Amino acid sequence: MKEKIYIVGHRRPDLDSIASAIGYQYFKQSQGYFNYHAIRCDKINPVTEWVLERFKVKAPPYIPDISGMRVVLVDHTYSQSRAKGWENADIVEVIDHHDVKLEDIIPKSITIRPCGSTSTLITEKIINARVNIPSNIAGVLLCAILDDTLGFKSPTTTQLDREMVTELAKISEIEDIEGLTKEMFTIKDVWSEIDAREIVEMDIKEVEIGNKKLSISQVETLDREKLREKEGDILNELESIDSSNSYDLRIVMITDLTRGDCILLFTGKDKEILIKHLGDKYENNRGYLSGIVSRKKQLLPLLTHMYESNKGF
Repeated sequence: MKEKIYIVGHRRPDLDSIASAIGYQYFKQSQGYFNYHAIRCDKINPVTEWVLERFKVKAPPYIPDISGMRVVLVDHTYSQSRAKGWENADIVEVIDHHDVKLEDIIPKSITIRPCGSTSTLITEKIINARVNIPSNIAGVLLCAILDDTLGFKSPTTTQLDREMVTELAKISEIEDIEGLTKEMFTIKDVWSEIDAREIVEMDIKEVEIGNKKLSISQVETLDREKLREKEGDILNELESIDSSNSYDLRIVMITDLTRGDCILLFTGKDKEILIKHLGDKYENNRGYLSGIVSRKKQLLPLLTHMYESNKGF
């Protein structure tokens, strides 16, 4: 019997991380590789739970520590995002749509392409292999692409994302893509009902820019004014977290999908540097960036530019 290979997404998984693991398990098993199994290393978020329930797909089993396992990483490469025990795991493959950071591992197979979602790359693999996709799995992959591309509003969206959504919508018999997207983001928009710590930790990415260490939490909402009353609590929580583990910047990016802009709440050793670079876009303990909705494609380049130059945004 072939040794099992586990497909795992990042810590604090979003929908794309879970969906791409499920989709890749289906693809590999359709090719006769029944030793491939999707897992997750952390709890799933509310919108993922809703999507899996809607399409009657079971969540991958929870395995928090991947020590001693052979694994495929999906939807991430950065070591900070990997499951506990990755240093003692055999990472045989990586599939991701983000920036690459693989200096510390050498997988036998690497699929890295810039697009809006890892589920897009998984779907393309399945379609290119001329494998029929069950309607329930197609529905989960479809939702993951719509979620990661912010319903095609994110600048990370590519033509390939749109093409894969068209194919998946046909298979899952979803006619109203816009309606499904709005329904998903309504499910996600629970920020006013949860505490500040959960808001900070729900969708957090740790990144490095040169020798600078940052964490950026993204909060996607249809109306950022719903969170206005919580901004003080969020800032206090960021400062509390940073007091015990100091970063150069800890940022919560409140993305308004309706207005197409974002509010930045932040602390850290470089707080004053960011305030200076925001200039008149900083007022009342918050930064404002018009037209900025993507953490990866827009905010990170702005922060990189800030550290590499003395120019403002």
